[in-house]
Amino acid sequence: MEELLKSSIIKGFVFSVFGELGPTPIYCFPNYVTEKELEELNINSKNQEGLILTYRDITQISIKNLSLFISDKTVLEEKDLEKIQYFAILPYPDFGTTSLTYFHFIRTNPENNPIPTSFSILAEEKSRSFLYNNINRIKPVVIEFFKVFDENIHDSYPPRENIEKSFQDLLMNLIEIEKNPSTPITSHRKMKILFAGLDNSGKTSFLLSVDRKYSKLIGLKPTAGASIKSIEALGATIFLWDLGGQRSFREKYIDKAEIYLYEADLLFYFIDIKDKARFDESIDYLQNLKNVMREFNQNTPIVYILSKGDSDVLDTVEIKDNIEFIQSELSKIDGEVPQEIYTTSIFQIFTILRAFSSGISKLSPNRDLITHNLKNFSMMTNSHLTMLLSIDGLVLADYYSKDAMKITQIPKSEVMNVFEVSAPQFTVLFKIFARFKALQQNEAVFKVSNTIILIKRIQIEENQMFLLFLVDSEKNKNKINEELSGFLNYTQDLLLRYIA
Repeated sequence: MEELLKSSIIKGFVFSVFGELGPTPIYCFPNYVTEKELEELNINSKNQEGLILTYRDITQISIKNLSLFISDKTVLEEKDLEKIQYFAILPYPDFGTTSLTYFHFIRTNPENNPIPTSFSILAEEKSRSFLYNNINRIKPVVIEFFKVFDENIHDSYPPRENIEKSFQDLLMNLIEIEKNPSTPITSHRKMKILFAGLDNSGKTSFLLSVDRKYSKLIGLKPTAGASIKSIEALGATIFLWDLGGQRSFREKYIDKAEIYLYEADLLFYFIDIKDKARFDESIDYLQNLKNVMREFNQNTPIVYILSKGDSDVLDTVEIKDNIEFIQSELSKIDGEVPQEIYTTSIFQIFTILRAFSSGISKLSPNRDLITHNLKNFSMMTNSHLTMLLSIDGLVLADYYSKDAMKITQIPKSEVMNVFEVSAPQFTVLFKIFARFKALQQNEAVFKVSNTIILIKRIQIEENQMFLLFLVDSEKNKNKINEELSGFLNYTQDLLLRYIA
């Protein structure tokens, strides 16, 4: 086992549980050394071929991981705890590693509450892109491993030597992925986002709206072939591929899929909700794209954009029927997989930015756990709505309560995302946030309707971010300020490794 770890990007495993004594490491590979052994050998772990950890080190990893998972609570206010599964990528600079950590609950006794656990795959820091780029291949391997392993520890934790073979088999499976990675292993993450759909479905207008280049919308011409540009966001390079939708180009993308579709991290797929005559054609094209990506064994997430949903047509019977038909067809294609569908309009920029934010956040393996923690933070501070935004206004995570819908008087059936929940306030809110970003102050309070919008500027190392709250009154500020440092403490590492 130790020799395999020395030859691999993967340098170690740590499995921990939150037991009666708090976060406790149960299994560690390679085996930890004592403080005395470390002192006697005069080991400098940074200069060694393999990873060397003391019991103090693996306890530190256990505490850090499980604190992220359960915050300050010993029992989460969640149902079906055993169904919760989160993955996150976390930095461990003290050990020169980055971990892909799997969080889930186990039940060691039917009469006891489920126990929170964490399992860290520690990889070389310089090769952390391997974890990001291959996470969709690693996830099922880890989940399948624990389906069996959880049964082995149902009554007790067997001695390390009894379960070492199981972890060695897991390591061998991960090394197979390492030998055939999805993309070259580098120190800087690069991502590929596709914007696809029929011609005149709104792809280029969407991108220009994100870029706020409104003047270029007038007289816009169809994209000829693939237009590619790159942006730097959240510490990574993101390549945006605007795929022209004319039939001849669509056939080219399928024929030369290894150029256009291979290694796509995300797909925005556009459907013009006014163009009913081409719905079948659009669905066929989508199916072709999905078939090709399936052949590549790509699990590329898709964000569906129902474009041209301008306010003057959304309430018409025709458009409502069109949207219902599209949603029904997408459900047939995706089966039980929940879809992310956004109705957008170039005349309501926040609808486009919300959809784009949702897509970008899908690139983060940490999104679910950040949202999980944001929910706990919101509940502790009685916030109806909480958003975590980047300096560029991208929504990294959000949470809204049932009260948010009561306040805004929007039926749950019509709520598709948190920006729409806060409408009609959000048009005002968006302007407020844009104005606040230009100010030097770290906090601002605005009265909107019968609620208060509180915006706080926060600092995560060199990165500025914002937290936005929808609360009943300024009295909530005190509770938010009390809980804020704790929230940032157990969330900052997740944010530092958001997508890169």
